[in-house]
Amino acid sequence: MATLRAICVVASALAVCAGAIAAPVYSNNFETDFSGFTNAGVQPALTRYSLPTDGGGVNGPNQSMWLGRMGYGINKAPSSKEIVNLTVTGLVPGTVYTVSFDLLVGASWDGAASGYGLDGWYFSVDGVRLVDTSFSNGDQGRDFGAYSPQRYTDTNYLTPNGGDVLAFTGAEFSRREGPGYSGYYGIYYFSHGAGNPVLTFTATGSAATLEWARYSGANNFGDSGDEYWALDNVMVDGAAGACAGDLNGDGFVDDSDFVLFVSAYNILDCSDAAMPAGCPADLNGDGAVDDSDFVLFVPAYNTLVCP
Repeated sequence: MATLRAICVVASALAVCAGAIAAPVYSNNFETDFSGFTNAGVQPALTRYSLPTDGGGVNGPNQSMWLGRMGYGINKAPSSKEIVNLTVTGLVPGTVYTVSFDLLVGASWDGAASGYGLDGWYFSVDGVRLVDTSFSNGDQGRDFGAYSPQRYTDTNYLTPNGGDVLAFTGAEFSRREGPGYSGYYGIYYFSHGAGNPVLTFTATGSAATLEWARYSGANNFGDSGDEYWALDNVMVDGAAGACAGDLNGDGFVDDSDFVLFVSAYNILDCSDAAMPAGCPADLNGDGAVDDSDFVLFVPAYNTLVCP
């Protein structure tokens, strides 16, 4: 590896390791407001709504204010998207950031069911989807009459295609109540909690646009308006490493990070099941670990010590 470091010194003038991260660049638990968030698509004006924080039921004692209920009362159709946007500023270009949040999906989400699905949902940064999947709140024969699997798991969240799994797979908390579907919900954690997906992006400028959206598949003929979703504990912060390329978060970009980078480079596709959660070696956030990421990795490797 020493030879590699000598070779990489040639590129040291290209860039420097991204600046250190102090406080989060954005944080909101919606207890007082939803500052910075805007609505788009068919989503009407935003509001805060009290919803559960655990599996105690929609009327349980443990509640907090969420940004929601997005999509409630809106019939679902392929031409409709329920969209929420947030633009964060004060970013350092080339720096890796982590986005964490809680997602609650409520009522009769049908996952990949034919006719009433696809009940899809995505999260993107500057148009690049870091989550793109479907959720279900019911299993055939127990909750729903139709076959209604979901596609989300903690390891498959970048595509609405793939293997079918049972409702609530990967959920931190879930609840089934009756009568009807109004009490059904699942809560999913992103970038926090053991085993959950870690969502990162590399800033290409001083600002980035974050987008959360519910969408319907082409075979969805007009699903029920009872289905809704909500966000809580949204935070944009520095990733585990203090600078781009510090893949193991030890404050250095060195040979141990190079080993991790090479492994990810050989896998290439961030949606590959073999890729580490969050695809941290994807330094430019385009969904693949390739030569464009290596160009960013080299100057950080030359700098060695993160600021």
